[in-house]
Formats: sequence, structure tokens, C-alpha cells
Amino acid sequence: MRIKIDALDTLFFRDGKPFTMGAETWGSGIFPPYPSMVYGALRSLYFSYNIRELEKAASFDEPNSNDPTAPLILKGLYIQHRNALIFPTPLDCVEEKGNKEKNLIVLKPQKALFVSNCTTAGILQTDSKKQIKNADDGWIDSSTLGEYLNGNHNSMYYSKLSDSVLSEAKIGIGRNNQTRTAEDSMLYRVEMKRLKDISIVVDIEGLNLSAKSGLMKLGGEGRPAFFTVNDSLPIDAYELPDNKLKLYLATPAIFTNGWLPKQIDTKTLEGNMNGIKLKLVTAAIGKPVYIGGFDIKKGPKPMKRAVPAGSVYYFELQGSYSKAQVIEAFHNKAISDDEIYKKQGFGIAYVGRWA
Repeated sequence: MRIKIDALDTLFFRDGKPFTMGAETWGSGIFPPYPSMVYGALRSLYFSYNIRELEKAASFDEPNSNDPTAPLILKGLYIQHRNALIFPTPLDCVEEKGNKEKNLIVLKPQKALFVSNCTTAGILQTDSKKQIKNADDGWIDSSTLGEYLNGNHNSMYYSKLSDSVLSEAKIGIGRNNQTRTAEDSMLYRVEMKRLKDISIVVDIEGLNLSAKSGLMKLGGEGRPAFFTVNDSLPIDAYELPDNKLKLYLATPAIFTNGWLPKQIDTKTLEGNMNGIKLKLVTAAIGKPVYIGGFDIKKGPKPMKRAVPAGSVYYFELQGSYSKAQVIEAFHNKAISDDEIYKKQGFGIAYVGRWA
């Protein structure tokens, strides 16, 4: 099931920075929201149409409850710009400094010829003699992502999400409920996001929504949005050359060992993931993002450090596997370590090729 969500007003999704009443005055906003934020909004949507079952609602880490939303699995989280799905620019893609055309250069894995504390045998380099930089805030459409995953890198361009997601500051005050007057030291600002031709799209399983469209609450302050239910469309997989594959993360991933899945040995960089033996050759990893949240029953959720969306891992297969086996193991699958975070859509990966 695919659900398209359109904001009817500004939205507020908070990052992991502290925002304590009376201590902090600025609440930073992010977009797109983390998968857990959308996951929670969908659970709330279900109970808004099934209010008599609200007493069965359980905390996010209680999978054995009789909560009717417990089977919910978030299979995909996308941003739609007008009629096209867009994805974070892969972090092995860069641009030349001073480039105004926003065309991308894909780095190539090469054997490291120098000594460093990097544990991978390979590094990512470019043949360009010019200075390069990351394509910050870059997003690519689904057709460009398809070309990238298929190894066709001749003509790749990106756009900036900030051109369509505008920041607006909202100022508020803390108020004494008895006197109805402003509290001292309680002035604050939060960073709201106004979406221009932007929708949030999610693919889910395990949740039966009685309504095919309607109103819902989304993000901090329960801002209004309109949802529409449609059929899901798969993201195509591509041929794999020899024994090599790359995994592109479309959503942030939460791993026990920081940037490395727990199945991969931190010294040899070899391991068995989902029944596939492989070795990590190199990777393009962004700065970690910090993901927390709030549980109505238990209060603040534990803060987790996550690998950001757009990160890319280069692997060599250690054995003979068919394309179908590799696709079944990784493509459009959440590869975070814990099942709780997999269900919420953290670490959704797509399989690509490299040579």
C-alpha cells in the first residue's frame, strides 16, 4: 500500500539537538522527516479511525502486545516533487567547485596507495583534475537514480531540496495556565518547514486503513495534512557485474557499530548479511544524524546515532550467488541491525552495480 501525504500548513520535525524548556530557545527543524516520525503518524492515523482500539496502543518497543498496529512495516519512504519521486544524492557523487549546472561526478573505488587509519582496502577517487566538493542538499529523481544504480554515470544532474522546502521561524512563549500570563525565560523559536510542490510518500505493509483519503496529523504540534491511499510501485533492480555490488541507503540506517552493520567484522570487513557472504571494499558515509523521539507512555526515546541517507557501501561477494538471491537479500530491504528499526523503515537499501 502506498500513501501520499500532502501538508496543509507548515510542518515541524525536530532534529536531535537539545530543546529543553527554559534552557534552549531555538528548536531546529529538519526535512525530510525520519522514518520513525512517519511511522508514528501512521499509527496515530489508524487509531483516529479506530478510537475504540486506542487502549491497545503499546510503546514502539513492545512487539508482543495486542496492538493492532504492531504488524505495521514501513517498506519505503520517498519525497515527491510534483509528479516525480526524488532521492538523496548518493554520497559517492560530487561536483566540481564553481559548477553551476549541478552535474554530478561519480567517484570510483581504487586501491589505497597510502597509509591511513582507514580500515578499507579501497578509497573513492575521481579522474578530474579540478577541485571537487559534495553536492550538499542534493536530490535526484527516480530515473537518475535508476541510471546510477545501473552504472550509467554519463549525465547525472541534481536539484536542491531547499528550493522547494522553505524554512519559517515560529515564535512562541510559555504561559502560566493559572494566571494566563507569560512565564519568564520561556520565549522560544522553532523552525517550521513550508513545502512547495512537495509530498511525502510511504509504502507500507500490515496496516488496514478503512479510509482511502482524509485528514491526519503530522509532526510536532500535530500539523494538518491530507493523505491518499494508492497502489505501491517497486523500484527496479539492475544487473550485477561479476561479484560486485553497491548498497545505496535511501533512509538513515541504525547500526550497533556506528557506520558498520554488526554482521561485518570490524577488522576483516567480512561477514554474512542476510545469507550473503561479502567483504566491504570501501564506502561513502556522511556525517551521523542523531535520532530520538518521544513515547507518550515512557517519555523520551533513547538517542541513536545513524548513518545518513545517501550513504553508499561497496561490496565484493564472497561466493557464488544469483542475481535473484542478492536482490531478495538487499534490494528495497531495511538493513538496520535491530528489527524494531527495520520495521520503522530505517536503512532501506537499493542494490546497484560497480566495476
